[in-house]
Amino acid sequence: MKQSIKISLMIVAASLAMTSLAGCGRDVPASSQIGTTVIAPDDRVKLEGIEGVTSDGEEIALADFSGRVVVLNGWATWCAPCREEMPDLVVADESFDDTLVGFLGVNISDDLQAAADFAMEFGVSYPSIVDEDGSIWAQIPDIPPNALPSTVIVDKQGRVAVRIIGKVDPLTLPGLIQDVVKE
Repeated sequence: MKQSIKISLMIVAASLAMTSLAGCGRDVPASSQIGTTVIAPDDRVKLEGIEGVTSDGEEIALADFSGRVVVLNGWATWCAPCREEMPDLVVADESFDDTLVGFLGVNISDDLQAAADFAMEFGVSYPSIVDEDGSIWAQIPDIPPNALPSTVIVDKQGRVAVRIIGKVDPLTLPGLIQDVVKE
C-alpha cells in the first residue's frame, strides 16, 4: 500500500512539473517552450504598440529605436530570476554600440518608484517601461504574460527575431544579438 501511495505521489509530482514551471511565484505553461527560439526572417512578427512611461516618467516607444536591433526584456522587482539576470543584461547593454543596438525593459506589475529603485540598485542605464497591469507585455507574441523573465531580440524592421523565455544566458546573448545586427 505504501508503495502505491509513493508511486501515486510521484505521478502527481511529475504531472505538475510537466504542466507548469514555477517562476517568480507564477505559473508558466510547459508548452511555452522555455528557452531560446531563433525565428527565421520570413516567420517574424512585427511588434507594434509597445510604448509607455519609463521609471523616470518619460514617454518611450519601441518605434523610437527604429533602424536598430532592440533587446526587449520583461522583468519585475519581486522576480528572483529577473534579479539574477539583470547584471548580465547591464553588461550586454554596455558592450554594444548604442547606434546599432538598444535595450528597453518592460517592468511588469511594479509602480514607478519600485522600478526606479530597482534600476538604481542594479546600475541599469537603459530605459524601462512601467507596465503595472501587464497589458503592454501581453502584446508580445508567444510570450506568456506570466513568464518572467523573458526577453525578445527585435530586428531592425521591428520584428521578433529571437525569443528567450527564462533567464538570458550571458555566454550566448551577445552572439544572438550580433547575429541579428549582421542581418
